[in-house]
Amino acid sequence: MAIMITGGTGFLGSYLTRYLVLEKGISGKNLVLFDRYPNRDRIGEVANDVVMLTGDITEPSEIAAAMKAYEIDQIFHLAAILGEPAPAQVVSFMRVMCDGTLNVFEAARIFGVKRVVYASSVAVYGRASFRGKKITDELDEDDPPAPTTFYGMCKLYAENLAALYSRRFGLETVGLRPTSVFGLGRGARGSYASGLLPPQDVHYMVLPELAALGQPVEMPPDDTESDWIYAADAAEAWYRAMTTPNPPRRVYNLAAERRRMADITDHLRKLLPDAHITVSERRVQTTPNMNTTNLRRDLGFKPRYSVETGMIDYLNMVRKSAGLPPVSE
Repeated sequence: MAIMITGGTGFLGSYLTRYLVLEKGISGKNLVLFDRYPNRDRIGEVANDVVMLTGDITEPSEIAAAMKAYEIDQIFHLAAILGEPAPAQVVSFMRVMCDGTLNVFEAARIFGVKRVVYASSVAVYGRASFRGKKITDELDEDDPPAPTTFYGMCKLYAENLAALYSRRFGLETVGLRPTSVFGLGRGARGSYASGLLPPQDVHYMVLPELAALGQPVEMPPDDTESDWIYAADAAEAWYRAMTTPNPPRRVYNLAAERRRMADITDHLRKLLPDAHITVSERRVQTTPNMNTTNLRRDLGFKPRYSVETGMIDYLNMVRKSAGLPPVSE
């Protein structure tokens, strides 16, 4: 029996792949990456330890063939298109986000997969989710989702579809709603679902990477506050969602800590004393604050990285790939 990761060489998938190989010893035919655009460089040191398949989740026959060939019994469904589609791209976007997710769940049902763990998003929450609450209050999984974007709506569709497959067919499903995730590969994912929108649509979590590569950056205002999580911690959360027996919930908020941008900017300046880092006065909109009590209690999740230690690990991966010396505290 084997594990499949859709989007296995993408941003989140690559961190999960490395985690499973390096920390859990899962490799060879036991770990199958199903990716429309496989990127060996993204999983570098473990690329030869996994099965990498080129496949499209919008093609049911391709998913079915892979599951049958490798006797898949666990699926991490992380393949997605991040951000909002242009008007001319809505139909193709929906095919990947909605039809693709349906194809994964249906193939899982047909081939008797034990559990599907999938990526939802903080984007399922909209401003209407704060009914009776202040905009600064935390939202938990019982607050009503009210997405205001195609992306968020598709993620809510995935949650509802998963719940239906669980009730109707007995398929075990667990969804995680990540907040702002940072790490190597974040810049390739776009801008919406994990946070803020600085000038030129460069996601603020990519700015440290640009600074590490010697580019001048302008950070959001110091008093900007947001939930954060390093992608390596997110990988452990995916694993716990897969391996925890009978979790009482089927959807969990995923975040590690809430921090002010001043902390991140100050840390970057210490790590990169020669970098040109300024602070903008332009206000930005953050994602909703999320309560993660259920995640920590039910799945036993405890972040191993702070923003500071995660940032060091992240920037050193960036600098290593660019042939630059590492940073240190």
